[in-house]
Amino acid sequence: MQAHIDRTLVHKSSADAVLLSSAERLGEGCWEFEGQLPGEGGGEASADGVPIILGMELMRQTAIAYAHLEGQVPLDWALLMNVLDFGWLPEAAHRPATTLLAGTVRVNTQSVRMRRDHVSELTLEASYSAGGVLLGAGHGQLSCLSATAYRAIRRNAPAVEQHSTGPLHVVLANVRRDGKRLESELVWNWGDSFIFDHFSDHLPGMLLARAMVEAHRQLTGSEPVHVRIDCGTFGEFNGPVMVVSELCGSAATRVTITQAGRSLADGRCSGPDAGTAHAGEASRTIDRESLPH
Repeated sequence: MQAHIDRTLVHKSSADAVLLSSAERLGEGCWEFEGQLPGEGGGEASADGVPIILGMELMRQTAIAYAHLEGQVPLDWALLMNVLDFGWLPEAAHRPATTLLAGTVRVNTQSVRMRRDHVSELTLEASYSAGGVLLGAGHGQLSCLSATAYRAIRRNAPAVEQHSTGPLHVVLANVRRDGKRLESELVWNWGDSFIFDHFSDHLPGMLLARAMVEAHRQLTGSEPVHVRIDCGTFGEFNGPVMVVSELCGSAATRVTITQAGRSLADGRCSGPDAGTAHAGEASRTIDRESLPH
């Protein structure tokens, strides 16, 4: 079975924001997606090769499309990323960030939970290859909610005013650093098409992920090669959001994002020295013999 990937399958408003082009079912619980990462980092500046945030977005879009294609999740359902863990392998360090990078994402189901004959939660593992070379690996977990269930959960959510709190491409403001600890306020700009391709009634997970990456950059001076983000509750647009990052050794950081005393997300970022091992562990769960050559 083959499928064309359009913007509806990855919950995007603009076709230009879609990183995938097609998909093929290889067997039960296994799909292969064709796609490409945009050149020049897609607006995500990095002097250290392909930005990690683009790899994370590729994984996120793949998970959403996979849920619809393999899990038969209806297109009007809400798909919420609970965990997103992705790392570049050493081979990715030599890939230039200035040109389009076409590749293949292989996705497998690790576990699935059902509710009333519908998929309610998926845990997936994935690998990203280009030119027959394995470049990245990761896993993720997402919840699947019907439109009715999502409206019920968000019935008391505050109204959203599309007011930008910071300049374009800036996510941290009022940054304060004290030794190995960095504290800052999360800001956003509704004109940022990477984050706000479509309206959201809560702070997008990729906004929180970008804040973690930026906090790591400011603490270590380099781009992370491995990021894990665990999302907790919904973040709202109507109140300040705090980002706290702490160095763990020379190349890793732990990050927490809170609002009004509630944990929105926490995670870990690793640089080349610490992150390669994490990505390598993820890659060992992939059958290298089954990768495209």
